[in-house]
Amino acid sequence: MSVTIDDIKKSFDSEDFQKKYKKYLKNKDNELINFLDSIEINKKYYRMGINKNQKYKKEITEDTQSIKKITSLINKITDTNYETIKKEIIDKINVDYIIPYIIEKLAENSMVHHIYIPQYVGLLKEIKSHRKNTIILRTCNKYYTEFFHTNENDKNGQSNYLQLCAKNKRIDNIIGFSLFISHLEKENIIDNFIEKVLDPFVNNLSAMDDIELYKMLVSFYNISQIHYTIIPNKYKIHLDKIKKSTKSPKIRFKIMDILNE
Repeated sequence: MSVTIDDIKKSFDSEDFQKKYKKYLKNKDNELINFLDSIEINKKYYRMGINKNQKYKKEITEDTQSIKKITSLINKITDTNYETIKKEIIDKINVDYIIPYIIEKLAENSMVHHIYIPQYVGLLKEIKSHRKNTIILRTCNKYYTEFFHTNENDKNGQSNYLQLCAKNKRIDNIIGFSLFISHLEKENIIDNFIEKVLDPFVNNLSAMDDIELYKMLVSFYNISQIHYTIIPNKYKIHLDKIKKSTKSPKIRFKIMDILNE
């Protein structure tokens, strides 16, 4: 049986074919988007240059200028200039594909500048993109794995000083990341992530020295003020144990603040 051009055309025009083809295109597009979203972005790509010869001027694209300007504006955010800078940043987001860079930058700043996390999350809330929440969730999962599921003991060859610096930086990062997650949930940008972070956060408290422990408790107190009227029992059990065993009045009183005692 021979197939004519008209037969093929009729098949292509049929309702069944069109329905299945649209389904194929939808799945194909989603797979491509998921693949692209999984690629780690180069956060300094705008500094890259192929030719080092000074005779050749590196081309500066509009996207590069936008990213550099947005980065500079994010670094200048304070509670007093936030509204003005937020508008400037939103106005400069002229293409969707620079949004992953901006999200990564805001997450990174949250690890370092804890007091401005409400402003960083407020800016994230204002960004318009149908892919925004997916990218934010991917970023949160990446840092969650890095901070809570990466072996910190593999530091052969490092001096005691470098190990101490790395440990302090990791604690600061965990505090910033936990507060970042807390404010993301407060603004309904992500859901059901805060306890995923707080479980290892609280479980690791008893292994810390007094200075580290107090910093973490202050952070937990700030998070609890946002999310809890009553501290969940699974956290209360850990905190009660530390309160009974600690020799530091400062730590004991902070736990009493958390438990509202």
